[in-house]
Amino acid sequence: MEDEPRSQGNTQNARTPVTVRAYSPDRHPILVLELDSGGLCVAYHETGYDLDRSKRVEEEWLRDNAIGRHSFVEVTPPRTLEARELRDYARNELGAR
Repeated sequence: MEDEPRSQGNTQNARTPVTVRAYSPDRHPILVLELDSGGLCVAYHETGYDLDRSKRVEEEWLRDNAIGRHSFVEVTPPRTLEARELRDYARNELGAR
C-alpha cells in the first residue's frame, strides 16, 4: 500500500472526492470545495489543502463574500478530483508556488 502525503490528513480524507467550486487568484490559492457530503469548505495552501484543517462555509458565503467581495474566481464547470490531488491542481492549473 502506498503512503499518503502527510499534508492530506488521514487516508480516508485523501481519497475523498471533492469538487473545486472557486479559488482565490493568489500566489497561494485558497480553494472553495464542495464535499461529497454536499457541504462547502475552504481549504488553504498553508495546510496543504488538508480537509481536516479546512473551514466550513455556506453557499451564501461563497456567492456574497468570496466571489462578491474578495474576487474569487468561480470554476466553470466545477472540477472534481480526489482531495490528495488538490496541491497538484493548485500548482499545475492555478500557478501556486
